[in-house]
Amino acid sequence: MIDQVLYRDFRGDGSLVMVVPQRLVSHDKRGILAWRPIDTPYLFRRTVDGRDRREIPFRERHTAQWQLAPMTWTGLHVLHLFRPDHAHSVWWMFNPDFSLNRWYVNLEAPPAPWRDGDLAGIDTFDHALDIVVPPDRTWRWKDEDEYQERIGHPAYWSEDGAKEIRAEGERVVADIEAGRFPFDGTWTDFRPDPAWPLPELPLRAGTGRGAASKPIRQASAGTDSSSIRWD
Repeated sequence: MIDQVLYRDFRGDGSLVMVVPQRLVSHDKRGILAWRPIDTPYLFRRTVDGRDRREIPFRERHTAQWQLAPMTWTGLHVLHLFRPDHAHSVWWMFNPDFSLNRWYVNLEAPPAPWRDGDLAGIDTFDHALDIVVPPDRTWRWKDEDEYQERIGHPAYWSEDGAKEIRAEGERVVADIEAGRFPFDGTWTDFRPDPAWPLPELPLRAGTGRGAASKPIRQASAGTDSSSIRWD
C-alpha cells in the first residue's frame, strides 16, 4: 500500500532539481492529492558552495557545480493537487493554524506518475511562471522574468512552447475568476489526520551514488494519472 509519493522536478536536460516526499491523501478522477506539512524534509538543488540559483545569473548557471542539498519545508503547509493531463498543479497553502493563506498555481509539465517497488512518485518539469491567488481570488502572475529569460534555451522552451505555457495559465485564470474547481472552496477546510507522521525521504530518493541525476522511471508527459494503480 502506497502512503507516500515523491514529487520530483526535472529540467529539460534531465537534471533533477527537487525531491519532496508527500503523504498521499487521495487518488481519483480529479487527480492525485498529497499533503506536505511544515517541517517536511526535502532535497533542493544548490551549488556546492551553498548558493541558490537566484544568486547566480541565468547565463552562468550551466557552468556552476550543483548538488541536491537537504532542506526543511517551512512557513506554510501545502495540500498539493496534480491534475491528469493538465500542465499545472494547484497548491492550497495553509497557515500554521490551517486557515487558507493562498492558492498557488505551479505551471509545469503534466504529471508523470511512476512506481518502482515500494516507491511511487510524480515527475514533472517546472515552467517557471506561476499564479498566486489569495482567498478572495484576486490573482497575480509570479516569476514572469524567469519564464521569459528561458525562452529559446535548449533546456527549457521555444517561443511556441512559451505561448503554450502562457495559454495554460490563462485557462487557469478563467477558472479562478469564475470560482470554478479547484478554486470553489473545495478542500479549504482540509485538516490532516493528527496521527500522520512527517513524510520521509527514502534513501533511494536521490541521496548519493548519482541516483539523483535521473528518474527511477520517467513516464511520458501527459500520462493519465487516474490509470496508474498504486494500491
